[in-house]
Amino acid sequence: MRWNDVMWKLVKLANLVADEKLEKGGMWGVLRFLKDGYVWGGNGYFEFLLECGVDFDAVVSASRFYDVVRVLNEGLVYDVEVESGNLVISGEGVEVKLGLMHVDSFGWSVDSLLTIEDGKDVGIDWHKDIVKVLKKEMQIASAGSFSDYKAICFDSKGVYATDRVRIVCYFFPIVICEDKVLISVDGVKRLIEVMEDELVVGAWVLGNKLCIKFDSGLLVWVSCYDMAYPDMVQVLGMYKEKVERFFVDKFVIDEVSRMLKVLDSSDVLYFVVNDGWLKVYVRSVKGFEISKRLQRVKVDGGYEVGVLVKDIEDVFDDVVELGFSDEVMYCRSEDGLEYVVATVR
Repeated sequence: MRWNDVMWKLVKLANLVADEKLEKGGMWGVLRFLKDGYVWGGNGYFEFLLECGVDFDAVVSASRFYDVVRVLNEGLVYDVEVESGNLVISGEGVEVKLGLMHVDSFGWSVDSLLTIEDGKDVGIDWHKDIVKVLKKEMQIASAGSFSDYKAICFDSKGVYATDRVRIVCYFFPIVICEDKVLISVDGVKRLIEVMEDELVVGAWVLGNKLCIKFDSGLLVWVSCYDMAYPDMVQVLGMYKEKVERFFVDKFVIDEVSRMLKVLDSSDVLYFVVNDGWLKVYVRSVKGFEISKRLQRVKVDGGYEVGVLVKDIEDVFDDVVELGFSDEVMYCRSEDGLEYVVATVR
């Protein structure tokens, strides 16, 4: 077959499923070229099916394919064929050989993989600003010590994450569905890398997988978790009702952000509301103390709450609204993300 533009897309996709440990078993971490024109790749929780015009059957390591093929010149045209146990890519004085893997048959037909309409339709509302939102969600989800919660939850109201100390909610539905769809942090990361360059034309839930079809014909499957994920909207709403909220000036956020950069992650930063003023103070393990009066606020009563620096250093840079109770600090970012962070007693 002749190399085509789609094959360059395959280089990026190969990197998303490459896993040298998994490829030894021959099922995952590999690229399976199928003579009916498609190539499949997967690592157990992220899979894709891409039409590239291939006319032979072959299985190669995804990591080896990525390492070697990405250095080829995109301006040249190549021939691709199977010869003497190798996948051979050649053209204009260049020849690359990748050893074929001898594994069991694929076990699935392309026809069955293409029958995505049997699943339950879901909608996806995707735009460029969502990438920033999802990266913030991933920061929270990946920080927890409980592996079950290293997932991002999507439903008809929005998208949510927690590390059991912090909760973040974004009330704009990205994956629009009646039931919760839980995707691992790694799965969302790979999905972002694909969706930045593609236009979604359809999405389905098939068993425990979210399937997304793009305008180029590319199909992607991301494994979904099946667990009793807590109702983040209810929990955030419960805490939000208890906090007294107020808007903060940008210079206040800049001041606090500068403080966070010099503090130790284990320091406790105290926010104090007293006599109509918002203040902060900290006694750092690095051997210094800082106390600053920041801005006037219209809040009844007084508060003094402490939060760990490590819990707010990655969420505080674009905050426009704050609120406090004895249990949590509430933040809302300019992007519309809402956080609650547990206080230190």
